[in-house]
Amino acid sequence: MIKNLPSRLLSNPTLLLSGLICTVFLLLAGFQREELQKMLGASTEVVLTWFGGFYLVLGLLTVLVLLILAFSPLGKVRFGSDKPAYSWFSWIAMMYSTGMGAGLLLRAVQEPAFYFQHPAREVDYSLEVFSLQYTFFHWGLTPWGFYTMFGLIVGYQLFSEKKTILSSSILGERFQKPVFTAPIDSVTVISTMLGVVAALGLGSRQVLEGMAFMGGIAPFAAQSAAWVVLIIGVVAGISAYLGVSKGIRVISNLNIGIALLLMLFTLVVGDVPLIFSNLFTSLYEYLKGFFHMSLNMGEYKVGRPFLKNWTYFYWAFWLAWAPFTGVFIARISKGRSIRGFILGALLIPSLGTFLWFSVFGSSAFQLLGNGQLQGDEFDSLYTAIFRFFGFLPLSELTGWVSLFLVCTFLVTSVDSAIFVLGMFTDQGREEPKKSLRIFWAIVLVAVTVAIILLGKEELLNAVGNLLILFALPFSFLFLGMMGYFLVKRLRREQLPL
Repeated sequence: MIKNLPSRLLSNPTLLLSGLICTVFLLLAGFQREELQKMLGASTEVVLTWFGGFYLVLGLLTVLVLLILAFSPLGKVRFGSDKPAYSWFSWIAMMYSTGMGAGLLLRAVQEPAFYFQHPAREVDYSLEVFSLQYTFFHWGLTPWGFYTMFGLIVGYQLFSEKKTILSSSILGERFQKPVFTAPIDSVTVISTMLGVVAALGLGSRQVLEGMAFMGGIAPFAAQSAAWVVLIIGVVAGISAYLGVSKGIRVISNLNIGIALLLMLFTLVVGDVPLIFSNLFTSLYEYLKGFFHMSLNMGEYKVGRPFLKNWTYFYWAFWLAWAPFTGVFIARISKGRSIRGFILGALLIPSLGTFLWFSVFGSSAFQLLGNGQLQGDEFDSLYTAIFRFFGFLPLSELTGWVSLFLVCTFLVTSVDSAIFVLGMFTDQGREEPKKSLRIFWAIVLVAVTVAIILLGKEELLNAVGNLLILFALPFSFLFLGMMGYFLVKRLRREQLPL
């Protein structure tokens, strides 16, 4: 019960360390807000400048290792001996909703339109193809590679070696001591908290901006955002309380169903031949240049400002989300083979993302090209998608549907985070106690509301910067876990590589 939580938390060094770091951040946010923002902004700039190249190499290495594993004899190894716990549709829906979700609506037209208007380098093919090519790059194989690799490591530990879902379970028996396990597991806990707080806070901004655009209400205000966070947190808490099958899976399926309908509508009212032409041509250019883009070399080389503002930032962000998303993907993947897990988690969400951006991006290019709107109409992350639907038939209906979808995607990011945090609090158990799920729902909502009321959007940006900073130690941990997993664990299967 909840009354036993204090003693349970005090006996958990991971939670103590995580709680201490979060408490220090909140105290600094309350008493030294401006200094904190400046320090985090400057630190993020330094990290992205000095370690951006390392992130690029790590991303390429991760994708290549996954593909080698998938097509090697090791691909036959299964996570447990049972059949898959969830259908392909539900499995993909939960991965998609947890891993990217609302971000796809935030960037659906904004990012392709930005690259179209501000190309990062000279190209000898159409700007439409270039724009989609780099959008695919930032949302495709590499981010899903980070998620898939971490999920593979944790899933193998959980289902094949019968250990817990904790990140630290990969360590040998002699290292299963708090001094070693607490820092590793704390990275997952803190990254999960920061990622969800940032997503929930900024997502509340998109909800309010969308409501203002659609219904003419007042724009963003801290008190209104706090209410949005509270409502989404309550729904997410109920979903997590019900569990994966009865809560998270149901809302995730709803998300993907609505997203598919929204995309199909946009496809039908758009230029279908042009959309598929852009899709296949951009996909060809993306795959052809993937190696060179991943290392920023040759004819695909872009300037450092573009790398820092986009690619380095994205790679750090995806790495920071990998602990939380990877753990959840592992949790729902019992019964799948390594080959099926890798190809399913790496390729299917990527292909769906490519189609998504091609549909919305191609229609946005047409609006920009024929002069139906001003060049800066799609600059705002928060209103770009709503402005876009304003130029299509049934604009009011599609606008409100997309606003609803933002909310449900936020719910599925928060409820899976609650579940992951519950597992880490409950000694890595697959089914954390319901009291712990309630506890984490309250904590996530309370922290997000406190940050919004203390510092409004500026402090949320500081949380985002802190998340990027946590990506650096995790990137080294990630590399070490990948190497240790390959050398020490998979060789025990005694299969030829």
